[in-house]
Amino acid sequence: MLVVMALGVVVIAGTIAWRLGGTGGTLTPVQAITADAVALPADLSVTAIGGDGPYLLVLGRDASGAEILVTLRKSDGTALSRTPVLRTP
Repeated sequence: MLVVMALGVVVIAGTIAWRLGGTGGTLTPVQAITADAVALPADLSVTAIGGDGPYLLVLGRDASGAEILVTLRKSDGTALSRTPVLRTP
């Protein structure tokens, strides 16, 4: 039993060190936003911004309080989609 516990501690410590050390993979460069401006809805109150590859994701609330996710293209700032966000308990 003691051997299994010791092995578990070693595995957990090794995993933490591996992830903190950054030896597990290659980092991909972040694609910069090259647009001069982005087209966000005028009534959007932004709560979070993120990105993935060539896209910029903006989470916010509109004037009615509904939560929406707006997807924009980083290269020219064009709004590609406006998706309602429905939260379930």
